[in-house]
Amino acid sequence: MFVTVGMGPWAFDRLLAALPDVCADHDVFVQTGTSTLAPPCPHAAFLGYEETQRRIAEADVVITHAGNTVRLVQRLGKIPIAVAREAARGEMRNDHQVVYLRSEVAAGRVVALDGDLDGLADAVSRHPEHEQTLLRSGVSLVPVEGEKVADLLDAMADEDAVARRLRPGSQPFERHPTARFRWAFDRLRGRTGRHLDLGIGDASFLGAVHRQSRLEVVGADPHAGYLADARRRYGDVPLVRVGSTLPFADAVFDSVSMLDVLEHTTSERATLAEVCRVLRPGGLLVLTVPARHVFSFLDPDNAKFRFPRVHRAAYSARFGAATYSARFEDDSNGLRGDMAWERAWHTNYETADLLALVEGATLVPRLKDGANLFWRVWQVPALLAPHRARWLFDAPLRADGRLFRRANLFLTAVRANGAPAREQ
Repeated sequence: MFVTVGMGPWAFDRLLAALPDVCADHDVFVQTGTSTLAPPCPHAAFLGYEETQRRIAEADVVITHAGNTVRLVQRLGKIPIAVAREAARGEMRNDHQVVYLRSEVAAGRVVALDGDLDGLADAVSRHPEHEQTLLRSGVSLVPVEGEKVADLLDAMADEDAVARRLRPGSQPFERHPTARFRWAFDRLRGRTGRHLDLGIGDASFLGAVHRQSRLEVVGADPHAGYLADARRRYGDVPLVRVGSTLPFADAVFDSVSMLDVLEHTTSERATLAEVCRVLRPGGLLVLTVPARHVFSFLDPDNAKFRFPRVHRAAYSARFGAATYSARFEDDSNGLRGDMAWERAWHTNYETADLLALVEGATLVPRLKDGANLFWRVWQVPALLAPHRARWLFDAPLRADGRLFRRANLFLTAVRANGAPAREQ
């Protein structure tokens, strides 16, 4: 038996973790790729093309991800057992393998497994009979057309093209310099139900979800000024001022977005517990935060703590002393700038710390991603530049967001069944 997860950069731990029972009962060789899991049978991280072809030809059963190997197996007159990498599990950046495998199942050319793969050993034991049935009744492969293959590869190399094909609808943040807006909108595109945008800021994300999705959006923020501006622009969107607790009943939202909000709250744990409470079981949280990385020391939100006099002088010179006083000295609205007054630091998160916070709130992490590297390098001068000149920084910020994955952390999570409601 030959198991292969492909030669790309994405680990496939879910498939490898399901192999111990198979290895115990069969002669198995595994190509493990970038995974750190070591299956209890002979294995190697990567194989050359010729050895891969040889092992496929010699194997009675081939188990593979839903990549190019599927075709290699089929063209040798065999039926593979295939498992698609899923974006929601953090196994790939999009779901093109899911779409591809669906078409192969419909054509009778593959045995597909999904979920936690508890039935893998049983599928292997039944495969010889299942394979013969499919080979007798399945649809044969058509000859390869070189031009079509080239066009397909070009399209698959363009992740944005893939995203547009898999998630119908426009992308309002295609040219936006802030990568988290593009990423978060893609996570919500095509969803339905009630959505809470917690921490609306300038309401640009709230407005896009309201105008260009099928979600029934509610906006919430502790900042009265932000809510007033949003009310003038989107008078038909419900807007709610919130504090340490959310004034909503249990399990009333199908999804929640918090885009660079968690690090501004009085208590991350309490906020995530409230988010979990108002999400229905299985509901989706779309969360972004700044990451701890080499340029974190440039975080402008921490300048007021590190260099208070310099921060006051620079901010007052750019925006006026009265604006400085209202934002950073007046505590009547409970905020210092955009941060909870009690907070003494604008956190830049390590991945492990963020995952611990999310899991501690009975939320189950799914997709992990990120963006940018030189974000702070461009963000600081953009903030200080005259408003009419900020467009000069848009192109480098967009390029930085597409090329790198270090300065921001992006995460989706779902509310687990049985998560606690608020005590009455």
